[in-house]
Amino acid sequence: MKKYFTQLLLLVMAVSALPACREASRIPEPATESIPLVIPEINPQKSYFDYPSARNSVTTQTTTGTPRPVFEFVVNPSKGYSELQTVEVYKSFRRNNILGPRVKVMDLTSFPATVTIDSQEAIKDLFPNSPTTANPAPTPVLATSPGARNNMLNGEAVVFTFEYVMKDGRRIILTPLSTTTGSVGAPTGTLINAPYAAVAEFRI
Repeated sequence: MKKYFTQLLLLVMAVSALPACREASRIPEPATESIPLVIPEINPQKSYFDYPSARNSVTTQTTTGTPRPVFEFVVNPSKGYSELQTVEVYKSFRRNNILGPRVKVMDLTSFPATVTIDSQEAIKDLFPNSPTTANPAPTPVLATSPGARNNMLNGEAVVFTFEYVMKDGRRIILTPLSTTTGSVGAPTGTLINAPYAAVAEFRI
């Protein structure tokens, strides 16, 4: 008899839970929103930084008259950008496939927009990593004296990433910032890679 009442009690509890389950099933799913997509269009004639010219010291560049290489891309958001107020452009230095802290380049407010930047300006204020206990003062990519070469290697790159500000004031975060030691302030996620980012590689 005791077993019978136990089973009956379990059945009553199960049935009483059904309305709650049905109510939970009526909860609407989170709203989704389509946002404009930026696929930077790289100028094929200015698609990378010539490594020897970019690495040259200011003294050598001035003496030889060799111009700094230029990288250029167009930002033209996909349909729906009428709700977009600003595209923020950032840059980071990439070494060993790891990005350093990002630095803001500019705000774009009309589209399509062309971004043209020479190698010297591209590496200004960039570091390959953030300060750590072992390395509290990382070496900047841009040389600190006119006679010194810039601190980059063939195959490294400047990566340009994007964030959105909508007309209603919302910020759309596309590349969350890292809090990992040595990479603090570096952008992360899928959108730090081509074709979503504009990658200016130093190469011969």
